[in-house]
Amino acid sequence: MSNFFQTLLVSILLFTSTASNAVDMAKPTGTGKLTITSISIGSEGTTIDFEGPVENYGTVFATHYLQSVDGDRTRGTITGQARAMLNDGGMVVTPHHGTFTRSGSTIQIYFTDATNTGVVNFVVWDADVLTKKVALKYWEVKSAN
Repeated sequence: MSNFFQTLLVSILLFTSTASNAVDMAKPTGTGKLTITSISIGSEGTTIDFEGPVENYGTVFATHYLQSVDGDRTRGTITGQARAMLNDGGMVVTPHHGTFTRSGSTIQIYFTDATNTGVVNFVVWDADVLTKKVALKYWEVKSAN
């Protein structure tokens, strides 16, 4: 009987630990609105520059390089960098690595960032290249050290 209770206790602790680390995708940590400031097209990929306000990060400046993995250029990989100028004068720096999908003029960009402050975020951008507007949401998956 004691093995049963030990197994039950370990199962409850494991479930509680896993549930406490879950990210609620219905409730992003923050949002933002960026503007596409530049698009440079190359034979191997496209470079896009962005800037604008992001909740908890002040003004963000970012550059992404998109490289397609299919012939119709509807999906692929992104790499990039971002700098956030905080309202207090500080700066947050992070690399970006992820994927994108495209439907018409709309590009959905999914990536993680690992900031110099220790914070790790999962980020989703919805960018329209015709209007040059970007709506973003992010979820903090690891807090600062």
